[in-house]
Amino acid sequence: MFDRRSFLRQGLGLLSGGAAGTLLGRVAAASAPAEPSDVAGSLRPPAEISPPQPPESIADLICEAAEPDPGICDWWSHVLPATPLGPLSVLQRHSVLSVYGRSFGVAPVLGMLGAVNSFDELEHSVEPWVRAMSEFAEAPVQVAPHLIYALARSCRSADDSCMIFLDASGVDLVEEYIKPAADRGMAVILDSQIGRLSPTYFIRRMINAGYLAYPNVHVALDPEFVTRPDQDTPGKPTGMLSAQSINQVQALLAKYVRDEGLSHKKVLIVHQFVDDVTDSWSMVPGKRNIQIYPEVELVFDADGFGSPNAKVHKYNAITSPTAYPQIEWRGLKIFQHNARAPWASDTPVMTPRQIYGLDPTSNGWRMWAPPHLLVVA
Repeated sequence: MFDRRSFLRQGLGLLSGGAAGTLLGRVAAASAPAEPSDVAGSLRPPAEISPPQPPESIADLICEAAEPDPGICDWWSHVLPATPLGPLSVLQRHSVLSVYGRSFGVAPVLGMLGAVNSFDELEHSVEPWVRAMSEFAEAPVQVAPHLIYALARSCRSADDSCMIFLDASGVDLVEEYIKPAADRGMAVILDSQIGRLSPTYFIRRMINAGYLAYPNVHVALDPEFVTRPDQDTPGKPTGMLSAQSINQVQALLAKYVRDEGLSHKKVLIVHQFVDDVTDSWSMVPGKRNIQIYPEVELVFDADGFGSPNAKVHKYNAITSPTAYPQIEWRGLKIFQHNARAPWASDTPVMTPRQIYGLDPTSNGWRMWAPPHLLVVA
């Protein structure tokens, strides 16, 4: 994508002679990258300015530069077909607010999503979070039902997968979640707790079911519930998922995006609450060997309930730019008070200002940078 954009900028700049007053000059200017934001300044653009959105094709870029002359735009669109610039970023265009749980109206003990019964109720319930994020986030907020697609359960035998799949229980994910979410501008995240299966198994299963063909559908993996053959209860002890396995998942997703010519990149969320930056072991062994795939936006989500001090400490370690300079995207999971599971609640829940690094915790600690994705359970 970079080479194609560079070629377009250089070619149009030569054609226009660098004259910004001409159509081609305006095209060249429109294709130039935006100046980086002032990190020390505001965490968001002024309210009256919308964050810039990248053009989806060369023709779109020319039309944008041609405004307000639609005749020129139409002529260029005819001469130059809509050549795609590549799959669009999700996390550059949105701050994602995912609402975690099994599904609507099911097992509220597992997360906030189970405490609502419809998309209307979901939108109403997340209004406070959307308002708070919109005040501080650098991109428009996109809500996403975060479904536990593959739920870990007690293992029944040595060759048991220890999994219960949501679509095997009679739920039509496309008609009940994916399409209605798309109609509302929402994403859908399909979360797998892995058990004894290979993490790539879940990606292939989603591909075969047609879920990942939808641009608003993304994936999460939970290393906590990776289960050894001699282990009967997923999560006890806490599981691990190697960097090599995560790279294999990314490679599979990237190939699928390329082969299918998908319009958007796929987001891959990996939950983690133990890291060797702060502990003697990591839930992601070999994490420094994580690779980056242009078609995948890999998010390490600082999971786990606890105090704001503990959560900031974990987040800063798990997303450390010093330890993991190749990792661009960051996530944080918030556990609201759950009367059905009071032991699995944050105490107290971090404020939005703490989440975005504007206020310190009681220990004086701050988030080193704000998250791109917030998971609310």
